[in-house]
Amino acid sequence: MKKLLFSLAFILSALLSGAADYEIFDIDINVRLLEDGSADVTEYWQIDARSGTEWYLVKRNLGDIGIGGLSVSENGSEFIYEGDWDIDRSISEKAGRCGMVRKNDGYELCWGIGSYGRHSFTVRYVMTNVVKSLNDYDMLHLQLVSPGLSARPEHVIVNITASEPLGNDNSRIWGFGYEGKVEYSRYGSVTFESTEQFRQNSSVIALIRFDKGIFNSTSTQDRNFEEVLDRALDGASFSDDEDKDDLGDILSGLMSVIFGLFAMIAVIGGSVTVSKRRVLGMREKDVDWCRDIPFGGDIFQANYVLERLGENRKNTIASAIILRLIKNGQITVSRDGKDNVELSFSESADLDSLNETERGLYDMMKQASGKDVILQKNEFSRWSRRHTATVSKWATKAGAEGKSRAAAEGNMEGSRFTSKGQAQARNVIGFRKFLKDFTLLEERGSAEVALWHDYLVFAALYGIADKVAEELKEINPQAFEEIMYYDYNTTWQVIRLSRIMADSITNARAMQASGTSASRGGFGGVSSFGGGGGFSGGGFGGGGR
Repeated sequence: MKKLLFSLAFILSALLSGAADYEIFDIDINVRLLEDGSADVTEYWQIDARSGTEWYLVKRNLGDIGIGGLSVSENGSEFIYEGDWDIDRSISEKAGRCGMVRKNDGYELCWGIGSYGRHSFTVRYVMTNVVKSLNDYDMLHLQLVSPGLSARPEHVIVNITASEPLGNDNSRIWGFGYEGKVEYSRYGSVTFESTEQFRQNSSVIALIRFDKGIFNSTSTQDRNFEEVLDRALDGASFSDDEDKDDLGDILSGLMSVIFGLFAMIAVIGGSVTVSKRRVLGMREKDVDWCRDIPFGGDIFQANYVLERLGENRKNTIASAIILRLIKNGQITVSRDGKDNVELSFSESADLDSLNETERGLYDMMKQASGKDVILQKNEFSRWSRRHTATVSKWATKAGAEGKSRAAAEGNMEGSRFTSKGQAQARNVIGFRKFLKDFTLLEERGSAEVALWHDYLVFAALYGIADKVAEELKEINPQAFEEIMYYDYNTTWQVIRLSRIMADSITNARAMQASGTSASRGGFGGVSSFGGGGGFSGGGFGGGGR
């Protein structure tokens, strides 16, 4: 069904925009790694060109990588290599010729298309120093297909071989930038292959870790592979549920709505409405704003209400807990040498007042902070990727705690909210409306100023802490700093850091649930559209012009 909708969206896109100037049917790249760390590369491009004069590949961000030995052929006919390439020529002047345009940080490999219509080009070149020698391993971290091509390839496959067969006994593999798979073949090679048509910003980024002894590369870097992997995994998600933001995906979603709207609106709309009424005792839109902090400040019960209402807030309960830990002095805020916020864990802090869930998050953050016991940017994200089971268990417990508390206080009987519980559930919605309209209210007394920190905790639960903080600062900047104990910029960074950690919990939970640990661990499997940072080569653009 997914492929059908995607195809229909693609057809609709073509009808709306007219015939495309270029099409890329297939890209097949073979990379043969040599013992000295260089690579013989052969690329096969099957394309259709209806405009322009040439085809080109972007090879930039090279560092110490060198490129040479370019040759291009079509149907067995070798093109004439010209060296430096002049792009300002006619299609006939470029026909049967190839060359290179030198850039500050690399090259463009160019050749003439010769005529309009379908073509099958074979491109060969040599890259030196593609394998890097690290302190503990060797690696290849290379973008082999660039984003921003003149057309979205229908299919891409990259095959990488070495002087000896590759497998999980001597290497690890990761693929980034595309929807597809990465796997070892039975012949000892590594294959990166798309399973969906490329988006406009798709690419192929190959990351391979090699045991020492396979290569003898003179291109050395004074760092360990873990540093490379940490950066590459930042923003990665090895699942099939990543957001898609290109035109084809938007059209696919639009067509799904069109086809399913009339059939589903009565069933789904009615079901959601009934479900929300069971929680709130009325329609959500009829709930008025409320000044009272829900459940007497119990963020766990409030969190459970939002979950029952079907709101996907990406574990914002963690953000709320973090802000409360800071308020209560269990975690302190400071700045590093680059003026970035970091969190510290005081040995003298009173932790006995924390419940099991709060203490669980505190302990995870402290473990992620490392030997210096100072939690810095991205440290928790990296730690959670390696402890998905622990993080997932905590998230499940955080969700269950709200329900158990509601039952203990008479707000629930079984799975149903009591009348008392429904009233409190309405306060959860009403209080959110109050926070959103706070700057519009005429009466804001000193009593409310004293509650600003509590307001910000609940705003974090709602996922609107940054907006509420800005509104509070505009009301009274001096009172804001007195209540929050920090200036606005520091508070904003704290909010952002807490949100990043909440997102990390969501990602780790998804990894655990979807069984993608093998892919993330480098044993092959699915690729990640996001992540892959720190690569060499590639760039943006390429194709016809």
